[in-house]
Amino acid sequence: MTTETDICNLALDILKEAPIGSINDARPVAQWAKRNFPVSRDSLLSRADWNFAMKRASIPADSDKPAFGWSRAYTLPADCIRLVPLTACGNYEGTPIPHEVENGKVLTNATGPLKVRYVGRTEDYARYPACFVEALSAYMAMKAAHWVTGKQGYQQIAQALFSEAMSNAWLVDAIEGTSPRAADHEWVDQR
Repeated sequence: MTTETDICNLALDILKEAPIGSINDARPVAQWAKRNFPVSRDSLLSRADWNFAMKRASIPADSDKPAFGWSRAYTLPADCIRLVPLTACGNYEGTPIPHEVENGKVLTNATGPLKVRYVGRTEDYARYPACFVEALSAYMAMKAAHWVTGKQGYQQIAQALFSEAMSNAWLVDAIEGTSPRAADHEWVDQR
C-alpha cells in the first residue's frame, strides 16, 4: 500500500538521498516533506480532472443569499479542491450553468439541489495511479532539490522527470472512459 512516506522516498531516490523511515521522523528532510507534501499533493490534484480524484455531490442551496449578482449560494464540499464547470445534466456534456466560485461557495441563479462534479482531496494513496505517484514524487523532488542537495543540477533533473511524468499521467488519465462524440454536444445539435 502506497503511503505519503513512500511517495516522499521516491522523491529522495531522484535526489540520490537516503530514505526516511516516516514522514513524522525528526530528520530535517522528513520535516520538510511533512510541511510540503499536503500542499504539493493538492496542487497537482487541482491541475486536471483526475479520474481517481473525481467526486460527485448534490448540494442544497444555503439559506443566505449573495449580496448581489446571483440569487443563490451553495457551499462546496469540504474536500473540494477544484470545481468542474457546471452543466445542466451534471457531467461534461449539456448546457453550461453560469456561476462563480467564491470563498468555498458556488454562486449561481440555478435552483437546487445543485449537482456538482469536483476534484476532491484524496488521501487514500493506494488509489493513486502509478503514473500520478511518479508525477507527485518528481514534483516533490523538484521542490526539494536545492534545499536538500544544494545543487542546481538535481533540480533540473527532477524538473525534466516531472514534466515527462505529468505528460504521461495526463495521457493515461485522458484515455480512461468514453470520450464524448462531437455529435453528442448540444452546441452541434443547435447548429
